[in-house]
Amino acid sequence: MKLVKTITLSALVVSTQTFAFGDLLKSDDTKDLMNQVSSSVGQISDSPITELLTSQLDVSNEQASSGGAAMLALAQNSLSSANTSELASMIPGLENMGAASSLLGNIDSLNAVYDVFEKLGLDPSMVAQFAPVIMGYLSDQGASSGLMDSLTGLWK
Repeated sequence: MKLVKTITLSALVVSTQTFAFGDLLKSDDTKDLMNQVSSSVGQISDSPITELLTSQLDVSNEQASSGGAAMLALAQNSLSSANTSELASMIPGLENMGAASSLLGNIDSLNAVYDVFEKLGLDPSMVAQFAPVIMGYLSDQGASSGLMDSLTGLWK
């Protein structure tokens, strides 16, 4: 949880370190930012989605919670208000995501999610591995077909 508290945009919900960002997580400024984000969405790091991601993918708790949170932030910023409300009702801590999103920058496109994944030391292609895990959780929670279809289109 120590490192989880160092960046949690979510996720909820990633695994090779890129050369371009290899030293990024070592800087004090980045660690401070990660701590701020983590405190903004602490519940997401303890969410069932984070647990599913870490158990099904070769990712750390920090990567799972932050990557998942980035994907969910994109959903919150892109979905209709009805779908956003439905999503928020299914994911503990999602209502706290707004503060974390502003700390990491506006997550308004899939490219922004890819950037977050890279900063986490994950290949952006991991989004395609996160999506079915998150979608499976939402399906188990009884998500509507409208929400599921919207997320499928958003995370392609």
